[in-house]
Amino acid sequence: MSSAESFSHFKSLIIVTGLSGAGKSTAMDLLGDSGYYVVDNLPVPLVTNFLGLSASTGDRYSNTGLLLDIDSQESRRQILPLIGSGPSRPTNLKVIFLDADTRSIVKRYSETRRPHPGFDPSRDKSLEDTIERERARLQPVKETADLVVDTSSFNVHALKRELRDFLESLGAVTGRHLRVNFLSFGFKHGVPLDCDLIVDVRFLRNPHFVESLRERDGREAEVREYVFASPDAHEFVSRYAELLTFLLPKYQFEGKAYLNIGVGCTGGKHRSVAIAEALSAKIPGSEYLVSVKHRDI
Repeated sequence: MSSAESFSHFKSLIIVTGLSGAGKSTAMDLLGDSGYYVVDNLPVPLVTNFLGLSASTGDRYSNTGLLLDIDSQESRRQILPLIGSGPSRPTNLKVIFLDADTRSIVKRYSETRRPHPGFDPSRDKSLEDTIERERARLQPVKETADLVVDTSSFNVHALKRELRDFLESLGAVTGRHLRVNFLSFGFKHGVPLDCDLIVDVRFLRNPHFVESLRERDGREAEVREYVFASPDAHEFVSRYAELLTFLLPKYQFEGKAYLNIGVGCTGGKHRSVAIAEALSAKIPGSEYLVSVKHRDI
């Protein structure tokens, strides 16, 4: 089977490699958050087996990220012909190489207090020796990469932004990274623990005290009309949507993948439900992944 045939069943296959401590785990987290099926530290001898098995599973692995463990000269020798380079590389296959200067990697290992996986006391006098040996071994792979990122001055958020921009340039993911979920709830049942923001709409008049509405919920037209008969409801939704228009791009820039907004009233059945539904309609679905859930109806 040719290299192109090996990868033909993938819509997008991203191979991540690079120096230990340069941010490969962060890159895989971003791929997973972007909807990729991710495989960490796949030994190079098993790549061919994985390609063959994934071809027989339909669309499950159509977008896949592989973190390859190129731990020896032999594994490097095996992977280079498979992934190709330049015009010989399949268009749906991209290689990302993460690099960093030696000082930065030493500092990171010192902060995490974890051992470098490639340290060999029989050959290395220091961690710097290990890093430079790994750098030399991976240089031929680096030279074939579609994207090389030097993470020396990056934090986690900056690296994710860099990789996200690359994925968008491939058309592999949409620009809608942030999922915005509105969760209605009743304060008498307790405040949800997983909300990033909480709004209290108990200042609005309560349909519970209208007998014909008591057993209905805020998804129904009669309840919704009752809640929004108050100008305060319209003004609140307008002003809070304006605040979210300001906040959401800021959260997204910082790499936040999920924002849970709790909307609470007394019982979680009428006002909070109607307001959560109205707010969700104000968030553009072309820019964000929007959902709404109701905990207590």
